[in-house]
Amino acid sequence: MNKKDSDEIIRLAREGKHISKIWSEHFHEYDYWEVYMEAYGAGERSSVGVKRMITARLNKLAETDSKEIREELTEEINELVVHLYTRYRASQQKLEQIRKIIND
Repeated sequence: MNKKDSDEIIRLAREGKHISKIWSEHFHEYDYWEVYMEAYGAGERSSVGVKRMITARLNKLAETDSKEIREELTEEINELVVHLYTRYRASQQKLEQIRKIIND
């Protein structure tokens, strides 16, 4: 995979586009898992993927009685929520820039 395609995959994932949509709409010439690993390897996850991870961790949290596991899960959930919030703020800033350009 070339750098241009890699950067575009990462950008789209950062913007919250589903990896399956990135693959099917933009990079169908690659295998799905190549696109997935490119985004995930760069530390980018789709918002839907993060939401699913949070849901899975919350379900596991509800099922466990171990204080140690509960603390680990709570920390992981916190990191995922911070990730979503950071991506949200970055999207809001981009949206504000776009609105400013359009309105000027």
